[in-house]
Amino acid sequence: MDRRDFLKTSAAAGAAALLPSFLASCAKAPIRPDGSPEPVPIDAFLQQGARTMWIAAHPDDECFAGTIMARSRLYYGNPLYMLVMTQGDGGECCRPEGCEPDLATVRKAEMGRVAKLYGSELQMESYFNAKLPVSSFPKRHEIYKLWQDHKEPVDVTVEAIRRFKPDLVLTFTPDKGATGHPEHQLASRIATTAIRLANDPAYVNGQATHKVTRTYNLVAKFWLLSLIGQGDPGPVTEVFDATLPATDGLSCLDFMAYATELHRTQARDMGMVRRMKVGFQTLSLRQTDPFTQIFDPAEVAL
Repeated sequence: MDRRDFLKTSAAAGAAALLPSFLASCAKAPIRPDGSPEPVPIDAFLQQGARTMWIAAHPDDECFAGTIMARSRLYYGNPLYMLVMTQGDGGECCRPEGCEPDLATVRKAEMGRVAKLYGSELQMESYFNAKLPVSSFPKRHEIYKLWQDHKEPVDVTVEAIRRFKPDLVLTFTPDKGATGHPEHQLASRIATTAIRLANDPAYVNGQATHKVTRTYNLVAKFWLLSLIGQGDPGPVTEVFDATLPATDGLSCLDFMAYATELHRTQARDMGMVRRMKVGFQTLSLRQTDPFTQIFDPAEVAL
């Protein structure tokens, strides 16, 4: 059987098998003392059909959220959308055959194949991507100015949110961004700013407003990062079990790791992800409220 057909069939079977338990969980939703419903965990939220959106800076960043996206799209059959702000031309080319005609073109094609594997709609922009080495990266607010000079990324993100109408948005943390990359932080800040504006009728762009129900920051708590003092700081409000199935034959973790093989230009980093995939068995999350917690993309970074 063709792999794509296998994944499609498995996702449909998984969703059908879970329908009775889903209906039962709806009937027994936990209640707070004030009578309001207690928010369900993220997997139960996905089970309810949550339209899922990933907003990030680079092709290959999806490995950080890939386990949740696999669960959402492949297991539950939810619509999935990936918004990637750059084409990764600041990265490296690890392909033995090289990267012709240029790195951006090759990485864009790789990301397209990854999105197809996940069954996701993909929007890739072409904003400035800081080139290695890390020591040469501009400050986060300086990168934001470069992005604005191209076109306002908040406008682009608002338009994508209002068009796709996600229930759930996943993005990095606004101050660390998993690896400390300023573009991870910037994409996070743009995402939460756009979520707020997408629900604001005063923000006029010809589209209807849309309110995102849940927003999660991915909090990097992998043991190796923590060991060297590079993990994301701050609280964790929920943990996702990545060993849950994505298909009948693959866990969410295994599927995420398999998908990284398509990023051949980034074989060094993606190979590390696969070797250290035990660190992705649980995914730490922090639910954030973009309507009250403001992280300005233009804030001057030290």
